Amino acid sequence: MTATPSSPSVPASTALAASSRRLGKLRRLQRISDTDGFMRVAAIDHPENYLALFDEDISTVGFEEVVESKLELVRAMSAACSAVLLDPVWSMGQAVLTQAVPGSVGIISGLEELAYSPSGFGTQTVVREHWTVPVLARLGADAAKLVVFFREELQDVSASQLALVADLVTQCDEAEVPLVVEPLWYPLEGESLDDPATRALRDEAVVSSAHLFAACGADVMKVEFPGRVGSVAEEQAAAERCARLDAGLDVPWVLLSASATFEQFRTQVGIAASAGACGFMAGRAIWGDAVGRVPAEQRAAGARTAVQRLQALHSTLREHGRGWTRPATLTEAVDALPATWHETYGS
Repeated sequence: MTATPSSPSVPASTALAASSRRLGKLRRLQRISDTDGFMRVAAIDHPENYLALFDEDISTVGFEEVVESKLELVRAMSAACSAVLLDPVWSMGQAVLTQAVPGSVGIISGLEELAYSPSGFGTQTVVREHWTVPVLARLGADAAKLVVFFREELQDVSASQLALVADLVTQCDEAEVPLVVEPLWYPLEGESLDDPATRALRDEAVVSSAHLFAACGADVMKVEFPGRVGSVAEEQAAAERCARLDAGLDVPWVLLSASATFEQFRTQVGIAASAGACGFMAGRAIWGDAVGRVPAEQRAAGARTAVQRLQALHSTLREHGRGWTRPATLTEAVDALPATWHETYGS
C-alpha cells in the first residue's frame, strides 16, 4: 500500500515496494476511496437489528420488504459516497443484480456472522461458513470486513481472535482483497460506561486494539471514536487519543458511528480527520430516518436526508483531513515495475 500522509513513519520506498507487489489490493483500495483518497462509506450491512426497525418481533418482517428498503437507500446514497458496506443476505447480490450500486462505487462486505438478540449482539467472533474471502473476490468485492468484539485482557479469547485475523490476512493477501478490521469494545460484568474509570478504560482500549490489529496485517482499521463530544475538555481529550491512535498506525483508519447522532458523529469525524483519519464507514447516524414501516414519502425524505448527511461529512473531511493516497511518480513507477514485471507478478 502507498505511504499515507498521516503515517510518516513508513518510508515511501518501502510502501511503494509493497504496493507494487499487491497491485490488485491497491486497486481495490482505490475503488473504495474517492479521488482525494477519502473513504466515504455508507454502511447498510446491518443484520437483524435492521429488521427490528420495522417491528420488534423480527419474525413478522418479510425478506422482500427488507431488500426493498436497503436497495432504496443504496440507490440513493451511492451518488454521495465512495463505497457501500453491504450484507450477504439482503443487499449485496441484490444491489449488483438491480444495479442499485453503479460500477463507479466500491462494495465491501462483512465476513462475520453476528448473534442477535433484542438486548444486543453476542460477543463471540464467528466467520460465516460459506461467505469467504475467495467468494468475495470472485464476486468482485473491493474489500472484506470483520467485526471483532474485543477485550485484550481476556487473554485466551483475544489470542484466538488475533490468530483468526492473522489467518484472514493471509487469505486476503492471496486474493488481493483488502481486509477491514473493526474491533468493538464491550463491558464485562460489573462495568458501566456511567463510571468515568470504565469510560477511560474503553477509550484507551480503542487506541490499543487498533494498533494490535493493524500489526496483524489489517489493511484498514474501522474504529470507534475514542472519547466523547459535547465539551471542550472532552473533545480535547478525544483529539489527543486520536493523535496517538494515528501515530501507531501505518494503514488508513476510518470512523464508525456507533450510537452517535448525526451531529455528534460529524463532530467526531472532524476531530478524527484532523488527527489523520481518512474517512468513515457509518450507518444509522446517516440513514436512520429512512427505515421502517413508514409511508413511501417519508422513506424518500429520509433517503434525501441521508444523502445530505453524506455530503456534509464529505465537507468535514475536506475541511479537516486528507486522504490516504500518495500516487507514485513516473520515475518511481518505472523503477518499481520494469518491462518484465508482468511475467513474474504473484510468483
